[in-house]
Amino acid sequence: MSISCKNIPADQAARLCEHYRAALFDDVVPWWMEHSLDEAQGGYYSLLQRDGRPWATDKYMWMNGRQVWMLSHLHNTHHQNPEWLAAARLGIDFILRHAFKDDGTMHFRLTRDGRSQSEVLSVYTETFAAIAMAEYAQASGDESCWLKAMAMYDFLMSRLGQPSNTPLLGYPIHAKFHLHAHDICRITVAWVFNALRPRRRFEDDLTASAESIVGRHWKPNLGALLENVGMDGQPLLDLPEGRMFHPGHAIESAWMLMEIARQRADDRLLKTAVDILLASLNQGWDVEYGGIRYITNIDHTPTHPLEADLKLWWPHSESLYAILLAWDLTGRSDLEPWYWRVHDYAFDHFPDPEFGEWYGYLNRDGTPIWTAKANGWKGFFHLPRTFYRVYQLLTL
Repeated sequence: MSISCKNIPADQAARLCEHYRAALFDDVVPWWMEHSLDEAQGGYYSLLQRDGRPWATDKYMWMNGRQVWMLSHLHNTHHQNPEWLAAARLGIDFILRHAFKDDGTMHFRLTRDGRSQSEVLSVYTETFAAIAMAEYAQASGDESCWLKAMAMYDFLMSRLGQPSNTPLLGYPIHAKFHLHAHDICRITVAWVFNALRPRRRFEDDLTASAESIVGRHWKPNLGALLENVGMDGQPLLDLPEGRMFHPGHAIESAWMLMEIARQRADDRLLKTAVDILLASLNQGWDVEYGGIRYITNIDHTPTHPLEADLKLWWPHSESLYAILLAWDLTGRSDLEPWYWRVHDYAFDHFPDPEFGEWYGYLNRDGTPIWTAKANGWKGFFHLPRTFYRVYQLLTL
């Protein structure tokens, strides 16, 4: 195994590389391969107890799309494993048979045998189904999946960045928001497609996303990347929704911007991305109990979501990669202590030594509030994507 980091000391990089390799390939991937596959009716179970048994059999299509993508991505970039490809086929076949409506939008949640339970959040479901189709096309050689993926790409891009019709607090209000989540979706899709079959249009969409995040949502004077702004980028601080700061999303954006900056040798974008990362860590870190709060308001007024002080698995996993990437790209001395702070908190609190994988939701004090391993939001995505990106960073 070769270690080629620029600024992370070689001995630390080697230890971390093995740590993440084991976490991914000895724990997380086998756990999902053992417990999530529905061999009888296709697709993946989305609701799994602590020990991996289904606690209900509904299937969430954005989780199924994410799992197809992750399995196909590992097959394409790490090792051509026929078991991973067969598992990806199980998911893609279920999606193609059951998940699409006649107008091209998607069902969000289906019964075990493929009947619709919910049609909300179609844009987000389509985002992950699109990258699933594209990555699976590469893994399988199925050109019809690539054509389907491109049709989905066109359909998605016409709607991302438009005023959202998704209620932010459980019900719609009249204000029109530009959602940071739409920029993350655009980067996610364009990056995957461009990595598979590079095209100018994918590069242009990456540029549009980066410019929107930096120009609309990042407010250096406030020290925060706002989750919801006016369509022109103006802060809407008179509304609780406009004050919302989502550390996990901001940190996820930061590493996406860093990857674009690295690819393009764009030092200015890299600096901005690191500024966003550090501001987000400072805003989100719980100085009393440790860990990253799920949601805050930028002025520390009370948040509407009652789960705001919980500690969730995915902001911590996103932070592990974001900080390591920033540390390696810049060599800044202020990033190393942040990495170890997040690393120690995450690996001390989230892994389940008895049954494997990670708990998803902790109380503010770090104790598990919910011991099931999968629901409609926690699946085979954030954790394996982080672990694999870190592993690649430390070995390539």
